[in-house]
Amino acid sequence: MRNWTVSIGRVLLVIGLYFAWFLTVTKLFFAYIYPLSPWFEQNTLTVIILNDIIGFPLMYFAIKLIFKQNLFKEARFQKMDGSAISLSLWVGLGAGLFTVAFSQLPAIQSDQFKFQELFEYLNRAEWYVFLVFLLLGNVYKETLFRGLLLNSFRGVLPVTVAILLQGLLYGVLFFFGDIPLSLYGFLGAIIFALLYVWFDSIWAPIAAQVACQGVQYLLWHLGPKSDDIFILSAVMAVAGAMIATGLYLGNRRLRKPYSHEEVIHT
Repeated sequence: MRNWTVSIGRVLLVIGLYFAWFLTVTKLFFAYIYPLSPWFEQNTLTVIILNDIIGFPLMYFAIKLIFKQNLFKEARFQKMDGSAISLSLWVGLGAGLFTVAFSQLPAIQSDQFKFQELFEYLNRAEWYVFLVFLLLGNVYKETLFRGLLLNSFRGVLPVTVAILLQGLLYGVLFFFGDIPLSLYGFLGAIIFALLYVWFDSIWAPIAAQVACQGVQYLLWHLGPKSDDIFILSAVMAVAGAMIATGLYLGNRRLRKPYSHEEVIHT
């Protein structure tokens, strides 16, 4: 029973604190900072960076003070070997390539979906702004969703259920109920959660996310554009094969999962 109490309490804390600060910094940003310069119109990712700069230490001290836990230890910030890093990057590159081709499909670029709005928001920033977002944002996001939320669920639920539940929360919370975007986020969260569980290190999903979003940004600005469904489908098939291959090889070298007692200390 105590495990359930700690798990639910930590989930509520993570979600509540994250969105309380995110909504606060967003309101302050658009009220007082955004009007200062047209630069912010292109680099709106600044608000995410500001959120992460303050939100990360807030979350660290909240977890430490309320649950007497070390955020970095709970999230499993531990070394990976070369093959684990390579497989994580490979899966991330495949996911990024798939997303680039997917984003160019005529149907996805239509007003019927909000994918184009999302991709344009993320990729229009100056490279140095995007680089800070890419590194800091993914460390913070993966620490929250894989390191804290997933591990909270793993402490009281079967790992498969925990992975599905954190994926559902990720899709819904980040995309505010937009069904296509939520499904997109859910599938990505499942892939990154599998890497986290299999390689037993938060650096696995961080590496995959950096590779995924990094290749998206580069190809958005420098890559070829196409509206040929056959070509885009072929690229998506190759990217899907990259993801599947990486996950298959990752599953084969699965490390022994750690116990619930290591995830949530009671």
